[in-house]
Amino acid sequence: MSEMPRKRPSRSRPWLGLLFLVGLVGGPEVGAAPSPPPREVLQEVASAHYDQETLDRGRTYRTRGYLLFFLRTALVLTVAWWLAAGPLGSMSEAALRFGGNRVWVSRALVLTALVWGFTVLRFPFQAVGYFHARAYGLRHDTFTSFLLDLGKAVAVNWILTLVVGLLVLGMFARWPRAWWGLAWLSVAVLAAGYVTVAPLVIDPLFNRFTRLEDRALEARLLEVAEKGGVPAREVLVADASRRTVAANAYFTGLGSTRRIVLYDTLVENFPAPEVALIVAHEVGHWRHRHVVKGIALGLGATLLGLLLAHFLMGRWAAEGWGGIEGRGDPALAIPAYALTLSLFVLAVVPSNWISRKMETEADRTSLELTGDPATFVEAEVRLGTRNLADVVPPAWIEAALYSHPCNARRIWMAENWR
Repeated sequence: MSEMPRKRPSRSRPWLGLLFLVGLVGGPEVGAAPSPPPREVLQEVASAHYDQETLDRGRTYRTRGYLLFFLRTALVLTVAWWLAAGPLGSMSEAALRFGGNRVWVSRALVLTALVWGFTVLRFPFQAVGYFHARAYGLRHDTFTSFLLDLGKAVAVNWILTLVVGLLVLGMFARWPRAWWGLAWLSVAVLAAGYVTVAPLVIDPLFNRFTRLEDRALEARLLEVAEKGGVPAREVLVADASRRTVAANAYFTGLGSTRRIVLYDTLVENFPAPEVALIVAHEVGHWRHRHVVKGIALGLGATLLGLLLAHFLMGRWAAEGWGGIEGRGDPALAIPAYALTLSLFVLAVVPSNWISRKMETEADRTSLELTGDPATFVEAEVRLGTRNLADVVPPAWIEAALYSHPCNARRIWMAENWR
């Protein structure tokens, strides 16, 4: 139930697969939500629930974050396409030489250089973001701890890039006509597997998870989950306080790995009714199959991305883009990587629009389960204050970057519920 865009891996959103899969699993069902309020109303809502100092502090903090995001994105895309337009033939020769003329090893070397090279490129922006959050009191972990978390995240990204990259590039070279369909099916299996095992394998790399100690609160939260139709047996708490004062909760996993996770900062600093309402929001995600829909929409995106790559990469290989020699050339990974980054950026606006619809649906479910809009408002105000939210961001910023409706919009929705 966070207010700012969550740091999650971006996904392209293709029209062909997206339309098919949305029809298959159903789109967001926001129901009889009231018409969006004009910005003047949102400003009035913000002024009614936050003091001006809190509003100004959140706006200042987040505005610098927006600037870092746009600068980093522009630099990454510029460098990616500069590399893609360079002497790829020479890069291919170097990769083959270091790889002992084994094509798959050479591809792995190129992919490794891309992942770690762009990690270095992004690092100054991430470091500035870390110190910026510390200056505002949002983070308190040491720089060493920050580097350790960052290193683990990059290592996971590197492994995933190698697995998917080698798979796709190998299929592209071996099956010129059918590679995109085979690659899509493979990615579908990998995506479902990743979402299923991530709570057990990936998440523990970054946080320690324990059962909620307050049994009375746990019973209350499980009652909310049962009311919403979630087959939960326990609620887990993540030790987020070791790095931040921000509060949050999330729903993750598939099948037997499904779980609701609360930040310890949420459990320790929010009253029980507000924690219950936030859990009801997460139950709303489960009730409306948002994890499954997210996978389906991501696969729809992947399908269109692979079809585009089928056309472009085929031409690059046939025309010898930058000295590329055929479909099996290891350096073909470089323009493919640049294309992938570009698709991710183009996907930001439509994917965040879908996410905001789902979050609104989950918000309304939390109100239906609790019947307590007053507590919803109190929880949202507390979250906004604690997390240094930009309560009423510029409309274009919210549309482009926010995976959740802004705080003022969510408060207004609760105040006008039913």
